[in-house]
Amino acid sequence: MTCSSKKLFAVLGVCALMLLRSSAAHAQSDTPPPNGDLKLPVMVWSGAVASDWISTYRFSTGYRDLLHETNPLIRNLDTHPGWMVAVGASIDAATGWAAYQLLGRNHPRLMKAVFYGAAAYRAYLTAYNIQMMREAQAIRAATIVPGVPR
Repeated sequence: MTCSSKKLFAVLGVCALMLLRSSAAHAQSDTPPPNGDLKLPVMVWSGAVASDWISTYRFSTGYRDLLHETNPLIRNLDTHPGWMVAVGASIDAATGWAAYQLLGRNHPRLMKAVFYGAAAYRAYLTAYNIQMMREAQAIRAATIVPGVPR
């Protein structure tokens, strides 16, 4: 694991810890909302989405010559990593909001399953991105440079 990967996981760990340790403010009631408690599933999903976009930005800026985005909605923005992440994160935010509006009020248990399932998929994508960056780094290290002895 590289130093930057360790830093990424450290930052994500601190963010997750801060989110899990947060508590209700004194002005808020301790009774759960009528649609069930979706705070934790939304935070888990948000953290997984953020980690996926961080790793996507890293591979699209550092490994542009070897790795490319495959999502058909944002594939054309592959040469503009900032825009790609902004558009993709906006799509995720709109999708999460729409899912909450459609399912969260009447089917909170289903909505929890949806958020946790989506978080698991995004965690997989993050791990996949990291693995692809490692493989790209190994390909670069193995490339023979003319005039340089091995």
